[in-house]
Amino acid sequence: MSERTRRIRSVTVLTSVAVLALSGCAASQQNAPADEDAARGTLRVALEAAPSSLDPANMEQSTSPFAQPAYDALINVATDGTLEPGLATEWGFIDDENKVFEITLRDGVTFSDGAELDAEGLVTHLEYLDTGKSNVVTLVNNGTYEARDEDTVRITWETPHPLAPQAFTQRWVAGMVISPDAIAADAAGLATQTAGAGAYTLDASATVAGSRYVYTARDDYWNPDAQHWDEIVITVMDNTEQRLNALKTGEVDYAAGDLGTADAAADAGLQVLSAPTVFYGLSLLDRDGTLGSPLADVRVRQAINYALDRETIATALLGDYGFATEQTVVPSEPGFVDELAGHYAYDPDKAKTLLADAGYADGFSIPVIASTSATAATLSQVLVDQLSKVGITVELDARPSADYFEAMTSGTFAAAVVGYGSQPIPMEYDGLFGPAAIFNPLASTSAAIEDDYQKAVVAPEAEATALYEAIQRELVEQAWFAPAVFAPVFYYASAELAPVEATEARPQAPLTELAPAE
Repeated sequence: MSERTRRIRSVTVLTSVAVLALSGCAASQQNAPADEDAARGTLRVALEAAPSSLDPANMEQSTSPFAQPAYDALINVATDGTLEPGLATEWGFIDDENKVFEITLRDGVTFSDGAELDAEGLVTHLEYLDTGKSNVVTLVNNGTYEARDEDTVRITWETPHPLAPQAFTQRWVAGMVISPDAIAADAAGLATQTAGAGAYTLDASATVAGSRYVYTARDDYWNPDAQHWDEIVITVMDNTEQRLNALKTGEVDYAAGDLGTADAAADAGLQVLSAPTVFYGLSLLDRDGTLGSPLADVRVRQAINYALDRETIATALLGDYGFATEQTVVPSEPGFVDELAGHYAYDPDKAKTLLADAGYADGFSIPVIASTSATAATLSQVLVDQLSKVGITVELDARPSADYFEAMTSGTFAAAVVGYGSQPIPMEYDGLFGPAAIFNPLASTSAAIEDDYQKAVVAPEAEATALYEAIQRELVEQAWFAPAVFAPVFYYASAELAPVEATEARPQAPLTELAPAE
């Protein structure tokens, strides 16, 4: 094996979790063909919300399951977070700054419209992504794309893109390659049609946009062993109780759940899958004192952390389904620091001492924006109660999701109750705590974080991990946040499906991996 091949094989593996609102699925095997090698029956899926577009270049990451049947990705994520070949057989950075990335494509792959997968076609796909509106294509776009030979594409960026391997997976949309012929012939039509290299293709005549999406198995798919069904039918079903009832009656066999229905699903004999991936707690936004709040003093922010009884919150709110945390990343994520577990053990007396040292012996009041969504609303009331015991009065302003997000990002609130899915540190830098992050509306900065981040994004894996840990340590010790718990996302599967696994590294199984029970 050449040195180049060895390096490409040695891809940095960073697990990632985004907050993904997937809902249910279902299966029927009554019409299964006798041939065991053929696809069998219909997988019926119920998702919570319809996509605004079926075009991967213009699709929100949260609705990517609607693309999964029709679009294979360059790289696949295994349940343990490792990256595996998809349409690409090899990939990796070939420079020392994570700016030059090469992809080697699989031979013998065709798209549903008959076009063949090759390097020139992938370049067309990447150039088309640059024109898209997806919320995740920024992880890979604005590069220079070059077909080095028939099967190899080189991407060169002006800035480091250390998460390119993860971005090209089925979880992050950008890796779902579109037929170059379809892009050339009718790019606008990709909003309602599919033209991918996946196992299925959309049956537009049987599809009702916003309600029901029907995908039929391709006869010419490159990997027929991965076709478990004759068709996949996705129905939009926004109510969790409705999805659970559909599971109980056999209308569907796989569904996203929630904390409020998890026990009922278990009692019904369903597979209950949960992966704690979303941290809930306080984002202490006014860290630099822009709004003149007490949060400018690190002792106040630390006092808030010591005032939270995380273990009690986790037990009361989540039971066996989550755990207490002071960190923004899950334990499986590079950047999690073992020694920081319990860093802010519950100590209201210490909280009061810190407040007194900061000049707030009599406490203070602070306006906090919060969402009215179920988990956030419950946690908000707990936080109000616990902070009141150390003299901090929370002036809670609870609003529906859209209004909450607008207010939280407006730069007018000193603190916010947040729920944020664990992601690789570079993604969290872009979205959660970096100076330009949308969840950092007051543009807080830290010289230590900036220095470590700039070094990390150009570093090899081992060095980057140590730098990510240094960033997480700074976030915790400087108390930019007061995380309380990691809460799970839930999925329920019937006995008609083979066992399904959800993990921190991959909380949602791709729809194409769901298979009938043996």
